[in-house]
Amino acid sequence: MRKRVILPKIFRSVKTNEDREKYLESIDHFIREQGYARPLEIAEFLKVTPASVSQMLSKLADDGLINYQKYRGMTLSDKGKKLLDNLSKKESSIYELLKLMGCDEETAKERACFFEHFIDEDLSEKMRSFTNKVKESKLKLPA
Repeated sequence: MRKRVILPKIFRSVKTNEDREKYLESIDHFIREQGYARPLEIAEFLKVTPASVSQMLSKLADDGLINYQKYRGMTLSDKGKKLLDNLSKKESSIYELLKLMGCDEETAKERACFFEHFIDEDLSEKMRSFTNKVKESKLKLPA
């Protein structure tokens, strides 16, 4: 019999944030590509059920991250746009640090996209500051 592992609360909240952020990124993707986002497209894109999308859209709306009316579509709220902007800054910080450490571009992009969901703004800013200092010093790091 397999023993059930219970994750500490911090890991559960990180997973919840990652899910929310992936939904927001998907909504933003479709809005940028075609001017609107539909729940069915989001479900297919994220490989989840339409019911899961419906639940998450309600949660995102309750949290003030999207403007959503069932059967009428959705838009990102200012709060949702700000969250995505912060996420983009985190991804950029991680990407630049990984490139500085010698990662190839594809690997750096892939890892940055993954790790952006697990760091806060403070750590992101420290990574950006460190990367800038190393670049300014013209220090050559072993790749």
